[in-house]
Amino acid sequence: MTIPILYCLVTGSAITDILKNKIYNLWMMSGLICGIAVNLLDHNHGTSFSNVVMKLLIAISILTPIYFVKGIGGGDLKLLIIISMFISVAEHIWIIIISLILGAIFGLMKAVLRKDIHQTVCFAVPIMISTILVTGKSVLLCI
Repeated sequence: MTIPILYCLVTGSAITDILKNKIYNLWMMSGLICGIAVNLLDHNHGTSFSNVVMKLLIAISILTPIYFVKGIGGGDLKLLIIISMFISVAEHIWIIIISLILGAIFGLMKAVLRKDIHQTVCFAVPIMISTILVTGKSVLLCI
């Protein structure tokens, strides 16, 4: 149940990041509400509110330093934090690592092709790709 919601969240974020160079706060708020609801209502995994808060705090502690050195934007920070609500901590760490590697590769390719080192990357795209790779499911589940 949580994977289709997660895929819709990251896909929608990637689309708006590409088209508008922005991830909308309303979209992030809907993802946050869904994440909280899924965690609190899913009795199969025994997730409590304290576990949800712990996962959020771990994500914030890992990602905030990257944000402050301008490694990622605010929308990307919020997206990665909200993703943590849908998956395990280990999966989330892998998504962060793979996203950063893919973002660096995309940025390098863009800099070489445009012959200008000062380039930005729509980082929601590497986040989406890494989420799909780590969770190992089909993106078509959100359709």
